Amino acid sequence: MRKLLHKTLLRSLKNASAFISSPVVRTLVYANVFISLCALSQVLLTYHLFPLPVNFENNSYLLFVFLATYLQYNLQRGYAITQTNFHTDRSLWLTKHKKVLFFTCIGALGILCFLCRHLSWTSIIIMGVAEIISNLYYLPPFNLRKYGYIKPFLISAIWVVSCNAVPLIENQLFTTHCIWLLVSQFIFIGVLCMLFDIKDADDDYVSGVNTYANILGMKFTKAFCYVLTIISSACFYFFMPDPASLVKIIVLGLLTCLAIYLTDDRKHSFYYYLFVDGLLLVQTVLFFV
Repeated sequence: MRKLLHKTLLRSLKNASAFISSPVVRTLVYANVFISLCALSQVLLTYHLFPLPVNFENNSYLLFVFLATYLQYNLQRGYAITQTNFHTDRSLWLTKHKKVLFFTCIGALGILCFLCRHLSWTSIIIMGVAEIISNLYYLPPFNLRKYGYIKPFLISAIWVVSCNAVPLIENQLFTTHCIWLLVSQFIFIGVLCMLFDIKDADDDYVSGVNTYANILGMKFTKAFCYVLTIISSACFYFFMPDPASLVKIIVLGLLTCLAIYLTDDRKHSFYYYLFVDGLLLVQTVLFFV
């Protein structure tokens, strides 16, 4: 029996190692393709919940959000390479593929400029402000990420504005009732960001960034995330108070709680980039079922 368990464990470790080292998976994660797909899925969720008409402008915005996320995250990750993290797996991969990433980012920027023609000036101003804040998040001397207590909610605010608020504004569907959805998504994404703070707790502390995880501890951070998940689920139910939606809200809440429970600073980074971030994609799939 012990030998069987040992063989099973070795097989699982080999499968996990093969998965992590897969060129496709590494490209999805390190080139920020997966997180861009998650952003696109969040816009699709907004389209589905209201629902929004299928037309050229709305389809263009899907591409806009995907490319904007791809461009912003690659700029940020590339800028984040320093002498202290130059030898990490991500940094080595980014350095090896920097030419491809550079030209794809240039292409994304060109397409984004073209797609702006299909946005109203209101949305362009909103997205412009969000883009400025995104850049100030990691660029000196502002480096907004150093404000660790607001960092998760700063990120979630940018996501909610881009993926939820702008499509509603563009289609004249923004009402006071929509605020329940926006608050729910704001808290939900903020929770996911706080889980990433657990991953980066030691690095943030060394960098002088005070977060919930490295100042108040992992137990407090997890407890706070559980409470926020309940609040987020309640807000979503106030937005869609029907039995079918309640089931989906509960499933997503349980999966989020599972992610909170499993999170620690020893997990491989792919746990965060695929499972934690992947909950954004899971949410969309749940409401499309």
